[in-house]
Amino acid sequence: MATTNRPDLSGLRVLVTRPADRSGELVAALRGEGAQVLTKPLLNITPLSPSRHGAELQRCRQQFMDLDRYQYLIFISVNAVNYGMALIEQFWPQWPIGVKVYAIGTATAAALAARDVEVQSFDSLAMNSESLLSTPALLQLQGQKILIVRGLGGREYLAEQLAARGAQVDYAECYQRSSPKLDRGQFQDLLLKEQINIVCVNSGETLHYFNSLLGDMAHTYTVLVPGERVAALAASLGFEQVVQAENAGAAATLDALKHYVSH
Repeated sequence: MATTNRPDLSGLRVLVTRPADRSGELVAALRGEGAQVLTKPLLNITPLSPSRHGAELQRCRQQFMDLDRYQYLIFISVNAVNYGMALIEQFWPQWPIGVKVYAIGTATAAALAARDVEVQSFDSLAMNSESLLSTPALLQLQGQKILIVRGLGGREYLAEQLAARGAQVDYAECYQRSSPKLDRGQFQDLLLKEQINIVCVNSGETLHYFNSLLGDMAHTYTVLVPGERVAALAASLGFEQVVQAENAGAAATLDALKHYVSH
């Protein structure tokens, strides 16, 4: 019987740049397919500081206290679940009636399910903002109130599109992202020593930091990015070797790398 050769990743030496507590699934998946993996977070996730972010924390708490005034609650990441639910559970030991929950990404949905929060879905879970916006229930939103749980700052596209459909959109910003302070020379030496030949980034923010750390040398690396938006950013920054995954999930990352290896 003829067998189909399945591409393995044994020729790849991958740098995974995700935050330390969010890289485990991807690292295990890559190693399971034969890749050599180096982890070096290029993004830190930390709680808001009461001394620096007192106003933001107070606003976030007030929004969660008033959660029953919203029709929809959207968590954009596992971090949003971890930090947001820690506050929500202080005010709502039982989930408020009539508040429908959406999640971006399977890991985000799983984190909510682990807290017994029901997540709405249509055919399949949304893996990015664009796919969430195609959900039929979110097409007509006149007079509806939506709360998006996220970190400080970030992309405005989702809120803008929901507002254009008639919704009142608020943010509950309950954590912060920051770039670690890395020494450029040491980071460059590490990549050379480990013979890294592909860099996996999971956001435009991480890509920007990688680019700023290494300058023109960054463009000698193949970068794997999650989706068209970050691929376009990579091209605009001068990266010539870009592998585009469908989203930031581990399965999509593996599929993109296997396609890259086989072609």
